[in-house]
Amino acid sequence: MDRTEEEALIRAAQAKPERFAPLYEHHFTAIFRFILKRAADRDLTADLTQQTFLKAMVALPRYEPRGLPFKAFLYRIALNELHMYWRKRKEKVMDLSHAEVKGLSEELGMPEQEAELASLGRALGRLSADKAQLIELRYMDGMSFAEMGAVLGVGEDAAKMRTHRVLSTLRTYLSPRA
Repeated sequence: MDRTEEEALIRAAQAKPERFAPLYEHHFTAIFRFILKRAADRDLTADLTQQTFLKAMVALPRYEPRGLPFKAFLYRIALNELHMYWRKRKEKVMDLSHAEVKGLSEELGMPEQEAELASLGRALGRLSADKAQLIELRYMDGMSFAEMGAVLGVGEDAAKMRTHRVLSTLRTYLSPRA
């Protein structure tokens, strides 16, 4: 679906909420996967995905594209739903696959040894939720800095700078104490 088609669907759904279905169907799989990577539970993911689309439909009359893809709007709502869920439970889970850890460990200049990867896991656990979110968007979801900026509501340069600061923090956590 190109941007023109999507904008036409958005305008139609803004006029009549019952016309939201094509947007839901087009973006459902991407949003479901996005949440599943963070929730690691299919039932919870289904609930949070439904909440995301329900909130998107309710907010749709006020939505303005502003040159950003509709998916960024949905990602932001999904992240908010996840944050609310984890805040209520007072826990946060970050489950990185081997490929995702490999990309992150390469970025940090770490060898791919089991002990080093365990250290990386402990360092990731020390990050605040907003800093962990940057790592998730970049290394779990493979987003570009421009895409991250759109999801977070900041510019591309700000997303890049924040990510590099988090990587610097991780390097500090990983450096041996003298």
